Amino acid sequence: MTRVATVGEALATLDVGRLDSPVEVGLAGAELNTAVGLARLGVPVSWSSRVADDAFGAQVRDALHREGIDAQHVLSAPAEKTGLIVTSRLDEHTVRSEHYRSGSAASRLSPATVDPARQTRMLDGASLLHLTGITPALGDGPRALVGELVALARTRGIAVSFDVNHRPQLVDADGMRAIVDEVIDAVDTLFCNEVEAELLTGENDPGLALRALAARGPRVVVVKLGRRGAIALVDGLTLGTGVWPVPLPTFPVGAGDSFNAAWIALQLEGVGPAIALPLSAWVAAQVVAHPGDHEGFPARVAFDAVLRELESGTTRAPELGGPADALGDATVDGPTTRDVVDGHPAGGDATVETITETEEVAR
Repeated sequence: MTRVATVGEALATLDVGRLDSPVEVGLAGAELNTAVGLARLGVPVSWSSRVADDAFGAQVRDALHREGIDAQHVLSAPAEKTGLIVTSRLDEHTVRSEHYRSGSAASRLSPATVDPARQTRMLDGASLLHLTGITPALGDGPRALVGELVALARTRGIAVSFDVNHRPQLVDADGMRAIVDEVIDAVDTLFCNEVEAELLTGENDPGLALRALAARGPRVVVVKLGRRGAIALVDGLTLGTGVWPVPLPTFPVGAGDSFNAAWIALQLEGVGPAIALPLSAWVAAQVVAHPGDHEGFPARVAFDAVLRELESGTTRAPELGGPADALGDATVDGPTTRDVVDGHPAGGDATVETITETEEVAR
């Protein structure tokens, strides 16, 4: 039976590398990445969306089956297409990412395509619904569906986790604030980065922003601080962690989604935040050490080994403000840049990777 329900988009990824490199095909999508992580940790999870009947849509279905994700509520969209991300490495420090979502199957999610009866079935058996700000930013239909699912979850006593995941090419700052305003009263766990925290609160001090967000209702707020680590406020208790060293080269995608998966799994298992925070950061570090959005997500056996080491004290959590960044994006209004500072040998220089993104989507 499903323990965590997720709803969102799937995107095909084409990594063209350099012009003389072979093209690599993969899959992405914030909620999908988190679902993959949860499944690998043994958490029963469902992922719901609309998927095209094209070649990329077939890959999505194959991946869901391979990862053991419940896909019974995935709807077919024969006349539509799968969204696409094309990435290319411009030099050793810079990756260009172009998104093509206009007319995609997932961009046409709505209460009309996912009726109330299906919404109810999607949440059957779930103890938590995980969503991100990307889905409601895709358009009015997806936004209305997210609102209905959050309201339904609240009515049924199902916890809600929400990652702000602001994409300025999809929605501006005012629009993002409005999206969060619509759901935050029903959110139990809120994830964001420090730029998003300031966008939502006006506070440029992450600690003050953390408390301001918690005052709006969420029991748990996690703010990811990039190269400095992450902080969390859980039932009034504030905690922090640094980041784990990441070997070169890094692939700075999927880190935030994988962090969320680990945190959610540990919450469901009753692991305290003092362990959950650094362990979630460790998972994110493993993901950015491998190509792809979720390919580097660790197996449960490796995850449990680090969990035991943290619990026993044989491994200490990194201190807040460490030298590596494995916790996801820093977004700004306008073109998005994500700076990832890699782990490096003692005495070496950190390397910064910048990702530039463009979006194309039907509004």
